[in-house]
Parts: sequence; structure tokens; C-alpha cells
Amino acid sequence: MPKIVDHDERRATVLEATWRVISQQGLEAATVREIAKAAGVSNGALAHYFTNKDDVLIQAHKLAYQRVYDRVAERAAGLDTFELLSEMLHEAMPLDDERRTEALIDLSYMGRAITNPALAEVRADSMVVARGWWTDGLTAARDAGALRADLDITLTVNELLVLIDGISVQAVLYPENMRPDVQRSLVDAFLARIRA
Repeated sequence: MPKIVDHDERRATVLEATWRVISQQGLEAATVREIAKAAGVSNGALAHYFTNKDDVLIQAHKLAYQRVYDRVAERAAGLDTFELLSEMLHEAMPLDDERRTEALIDLSYMGRAITNPALAEVRADSMVVARGWWTDGLTAARDAGALRADLDITLTVNELLVLIDGISVQAVLYPENMRPDVQRSLVDAFLARIRA
């Protein structure tokens, strides 16, 4: 009888392995061969799920974004609009090993996207979704009276994205300076500035 393979599970295993390889050895080490080895599958098996290294990176990138959205969705019940906004921002920060790996993957991906139009397009699409997510969160909190009534949502989304990217870069490159307590204080200061 042929072995039944859960393709979604296998795909997730490969993406987790990709994250481990990038986190431990860097983006350049994330070859198809190294990823297959870390995932415990053959190169041929990897080819059933991904067309090439860039496809693997695209899927790992998308998964990193999706995990942030999923974590917030899991915690959203019972939160008022300001608490939800705070949860969204804290989940986007590299405050622990898992989220630091997400930041590392995003930064590695951005570096490669600079010279790869296909990767740049995927990153741009991710940013459209992220901007919409932040715009909705900020608008809901402002409309509920939790944020300043005169808050410019577009400007604030831009500030928020710069804050996330800046903290992520600093936390990946200089973790001893951008510790979790420093990240939290920067996020709290940002939220205090826009709060009603």
C-alpha cells in the first residue's frame, strides 16, 4: 500500500527547515540541497513542493507575514480596539527567538529582492496587505475614540512601518542594543503619542 503523504504538512516542514537554515547559517547557505537535508527529504521531494530556491524563499516570506496575522487573530477576542492595535504592533516586533527569526527572514528576503524583480514584486504585494492591515487597525481604533481624532492614518501607517523595519534591522544586527525591553519601550512611546 502506498504511503499517504500530508502535502500541507510536508510543505510546512520544508518551510520550517528553510527558516532554520537561514537563521543558523544565513541566506546564502539556504540552498535547495541544504534545505532538503534540514527537512529530512530528498532534493527530488523538495521539487514537488517548490520550483526553485526563490520559490522556497517566497513561501517562507509569506509564512512569516501570515504567522504575525495568525497570532494576532488568536488573541483578538475580547480586546478593545486600542488593545488590539497594541497586540498587532507587539506581535510584529522581534521580541523572542521565533519573531527574531521572522525578522531575519524578512531582512534576508529584502536584500535579495533588491536585485530580483520577482522577489521584489512579492515583497511589494506583502506590503500592500500589511498597509491595509495597519490602516484597518488604526482606523478602527481612531473611530472608536481610542486614538487622537486628528490622527492622519496614512502618515501613521508610514511611521509604524518605519518603526517596525527599523527595530527589526537593529534587533537582528545589534541584539545587545535592541533588546526586547528597548523594543517595548519604543512601541509604548509610539502608542502613547497617538492615543486619545
